[in-house]
Amino acid sequence: MLRLFAAFLAVVFFAVPLQAGNDYPVGEFRVINSTGFVEMDGIRQELETDRTVATARIARDPDDSVTVMINGSTIRLHPLKNGLASVEWNARGTAMLHKADIQALMNDRAPGEIPAWGAELVWPDLGPVQMVLLPFGFTAYTGFLVSHPGKKTVVREMEFQQVFGPTDRPRLSANSHVAEFE
Repeated sequence: MLRLFAAFLAVVFFAVPLQAGNDYPVGEFRVINSTGFVEMDGIRQELETDRTVATARIARDPDDSVTVMINGSTIRLHPLKNGLASVEWNARGTAMLHKADIQALMNDRAPGEIPAWGAELVWPDLGPVQMVLLPFGFTAYTGFLVSHPGKKTVVREMEFQQVFGPTDRPRLSANSHVAEFE
């Protein structure tokens, strides 16, 4: 009996670190291009919000990579060694998320403790693009596409919101009253 209990504890202790790395959501997400800018010769022009909604599937691979399947393409993003600390973007003067925003959404964890995934891709009409995916709290992701077509820098921020059910469902809270739904 003691041997069985020891084996059980060993499994639990070895499984906990495996689960800790995979505590970010997977499944189906709605994706929008929320904000962005084009910069040329030091002058920034904000991009309009793209109201088009796409659907993406995000899966985690055993090596901690993330696979994003969207619009018939499969994109594999690899873990960045120092997480958020290894990602630099200049959001000055824009509505884009800053590092401090992401840290606040992640309970003020240090940048090196917040995972980030990235890859260099070839994107239609933009050429080489850097794509980065970051946790947006514990139930969503945010991402950035950064490209340099010609003498411009184009940065587009994306939001990946988990799909749980119909979007027109009434939202209940602790303060909701039954009479509101009668």
